[in-house]
Amino acid sequence: MIYLTGDTHIPIDISKLNTKNFPEQKNLTRNDCVIILGDFGLYWHEDKTYQYWRQWLQKKSFTILWIDGNHENHDWIDSMPISTWHGGKVHRDGNIIHLMRGQVFDINGKKFFVMGGADSYDCAYRTPHVSWWPQERPSITDICQAEKTLRVVDGKVDYVLTHTCPLEMLDVIKHRHPDYDLNGRHDTEEILQYIRNQISFEQWFFGHWHENFTYKNYRCLYGDIVCLNYLYDF
Repeated sequence: MIYLTGDTHIPIDISKLNTKNFPEQKNLTRNDCVIILGDFGLYWHEDKTYQYWRQWLQKKSFTILWIDGNHENHDWIDSMPISTWHGGKVHRDGNIIHLMRGQVFDINGKKFFVMGGADSYDCAYRTPHVSWWPQERPSITDICQAEKTLRVVDGKVDYVLTHTCPLEMLDVIKHRHPDYDLNGRHDTEEILQYIRNQISFEQWFFGHWHENFTYKNYRCLYGDIVCLNYLYDF
């Protein structure tokens, strides 16, 4: 089975994956996985918090797949060894696997396109390379990688996994939250819109906005954990 959920901001929102809040895990194995849609937060600083939660996750019976958000230590992530998994590039730490940007992963015949990253609206109050990293936004290299990968599959995928959403979804979010100030830069959303205009997909999952809602074939996740009902083999 494959499950998806939103930001975990370890340790702030990781409790959604304990056995009380996610009892389905009692029947899962390493051939099952949970995908975290950015702002994972494990690889932040190599301290006791990291050591505790890394051990906690590695004891889980299932595999953790995650895409990067804006609140990640991208210097650390970029330094990790790269390997290949299900047709795409990853950073692998035991059963904790980072799905890299611009990749397409083939899982049981279903194609998942991944593009992590987002813009931090509070970066002016953060310290570069300590609590904020400029790599949070997809780069030209990431975009070129995405275009190259998507050409191989003729722009057709089953699922898109991102941290934030394409630009067209901001009107929906603004309608849901009139108090949000969305007048700033939306570079990452514009990048995702550029990609969205070139592909076809069944469903698009994203996090970042700290709520749960569905609009057409888009689904925003935060606390909810949803299941894609098919089996696959790692």
